[in-house]
Amino acid sequence: MNYRIAVRALCEFTAKVGDLDLRFTPSPTALEGIQGHRTVAARRSANYRSEVALEGCFGALTVKGRADGYDPDANLLEEVKTYRGDLERMPANHRQLHWAQAKIYGWLLCQQLQLSSIRLALVYFDILSERETSLVEEHEAQALEQFFNRQCSLFLQWAEQELAHRHARDQAMAALSFPHPDFRPGQRSLAESVYKAVSTGRCLMAQAPTGIGKTLGTVFPMLKAMPGQQLDKLFFLTAKTPGRKLALDAAGVLFERSPGLALRVLELVARDKACEHPELACHGESCPLAKGFYDRLPAARQAASQYRCWISRRCARSPWRMGCARIT
Repeated sequence: MNYRIAVRALCEFTAKVGDLDLRFTPSPTALEGIQGHRTVAARRSANYRSEVALEGCFGALTVKGRADGYDPDANLLEEVKTYRGDLERMPANHRQLHWAQAKIYGWLLCQQLQLSSIRLALVYFDILSERETSLVEEHEAQALEQFFNRQCSLFLQWAEQELAHRHARDQAMAALSFPHPDFRPGQRSLAESVYKAVSTGRCLMAQAPTGIGKTLGTVFPMLKAMPGQQLDKLFFLTAKTPGRKLALDAAGVLFERSPGLALRVLELVARDKACEHPELACHGESCPLAKGFYDRLPAARQAASQYRCWISRRCARSPWRMGCARIT
């Protein structure tokens, strides 16, 4: 089996180091970012290529992405980042991550065009003043290839683990039985409607009275449909805390009826609700959990992936789950 990943996702997984630091804000909106990229591209020469599609492989891993722009006359590949505020306040590990993305794109382009070297540029575009700050480095293709292989190697172990988990999960979902002796009145009809909707790629809006078991009547058929539809994740969204508890309780019933079930359940909550030190600023100079956050993240992520239960806010009270609770 092959695993596909975007360049940005690969770098965010392998190249983030140091502290969690949210002081360099606010960031541009998505629309402002798109307009900023268009403005930068419009300033370039007629031969400038925007949105260059690139792809490369390392073992079972396929890496894909679109470089922001390439000037063949100057042999210059640009990674454009829009921002607002004081660029000098950008943490060093943020810029390191941007260079990692540029290097991955650089190697993929060298491979595509058979280049022996290439110039890479980080272009920071201020959306308010429309001023560009360009940082340029020249790299040999061989060094970029080594960097690419190193990042892919770091990710590939996780990718292979995830593929194995997905295979075990799909087998478990195919064999999963309804956790109660029988359905409640109306619950079977709801479950069948959900399963058929998922299997045919349709949307479903359902209304049902209290007490028929709507939560389990939707979660169970969704899980059963996952292998056939090659679904990776199931999101159960609720407007209020009691609804979230119902979803977690339904997952608890499945785990009780099928011990060792190869299924991961993660409770997502707002960052301010999950924070263990709300009185502290969210950066390494103030909060001990923000200090070295990304250095500890790989171990915490690995521990979370091996946990045989759902991961919720209550996890913060046990040593096993302390790391898991910090994956936000």
